[in-house]
Amino acid sequence: MRVLLKGVSREEVRELIALNKTPWVSLFLAPCPPGETIQRAIRLENLLRRSEADLESRGYDRNEVHAILAPVWSLTDVRLLEEYQDSGLACYVAPEEFHLHRLPYHVSDGVTVGQRPSIKPLLIPRPATDSFYVLALSKNRMRLLHATPSGITVVPLPDAPASIDDLTQTDPTGRQAQRHVAPSTRGGASGAMYPGHGGNVYDEKAEVQRYLQAVSSAVERALNRTRDPLVLAGVDYMVAMYRSLNGYAQVIDDHISGSPDHVSDEVLCERGAQVLTAHLSRLATDERDRFEALLQHTPPRASTNLRSILPAAHAGRVARILVAGDRQVWGRYDPDDETISLHNEPLPGDEDLLDIAAQQTLLHGGEAVAAPGADIPGNSGVAAVFRY
Repeated sequence: MRVLLKGVSREEVRELIALNKTPWVSLFLAPCPPGETIQRAIRLENLLRRSEADLESRGYDRNEVHAILAPVWSLTDVRLLEEYQDSGLACYVAPEEFHLHRLPYHVSDGVTVGQRPSIKPLLIPRPATDSFYVLALSKNRMRLLHATPSGITVVPLPDAPASIDDLTQTDPTGRQAQRHVAPSTRGGASGAMYPGHGGNVYDEKAEVQRYLQAVSSAVERALNRTRDPLVLAGVDYMVAMYRSLNGYAQVIDDHISGSPDHVSDEVLCERGAQVLTAHLSRLATDERDRFEALLQHTPPRASTNLRSILPAAHAGRVARILVAGDRQVWGRYDPDDETISLHNEPLPGDEDLLDIAAQQTLLHGGEAVAAPGADIPGNSGVAAVFRY
């Protein structure tokens, strides 16, 4: 059994849909508040009984049905289900296959039975503000904070200096140098001086740069297993200098301006969420504008027409696709002659063609994302950008 705690990567979804098994039962279970695990187990039992009836109506005998669904029946044990009470669950079962995904976002109860797993719930991106970092840059105190729905934690950076005074100083020959602060001169700022080989003097800018370089290296090591966004906080010149040294790809363009020295962790993360939300809103607007421009291209480089998108997805022409996670388009698609039949209600053998378009996009190396239908251009529940 594979239990994935923080969502599913594109590679893992691609591996799932590439498995040559049939039939697939896809079950989705909403989270529950404490004290309602028994009711949740009953909801899961009801979904399983619906699955049994569907499989038997498709000609599978009772023994086959029991063998396929047995791993999910084990989850109806209240003690086991309590481990996942605060998370949405996605269960995928096929002959000799069981995949359990613990989702970091809400999912509604539901079940589908078909020739392929129903993957749209796995394509919902986690809200960026559910998990992000704030790096408070200051010569006096450096903090890396991690904000999640469960609270704020300080991320330890054992390899980084806690302040500029903790920075180990060396002269150009590599030998340690004793640091002392020169008195300020009229109309000028004090600076750090380091007597060493040849009487070298290091100015304050060079010292700050070395300090931020040490911090940047430590942050990269600490965040090397995550892709969560990082919001910088600090006076503008330090933020600009840090950006020139930064190697973490998820640092956002905006920042919290001003000294963070006397700002609490909670307030910093509140401001970080505000900066991140505004940043993401601008990105969404820019993306919609680019999509509209691609629609007007000759020939069009984008589409909201499922009849155009499905053949393109099967041919590997779709670079990115948005599909409605809150609706289905039932029907059948024959890739041999590219014929599409659409139905208002699912008929025997029908599939959600939005799910199929997303699957084919992923199998050909494209990107697929599920979003609310109201957020997708047009009214078809799908929008795609073509490679060519």
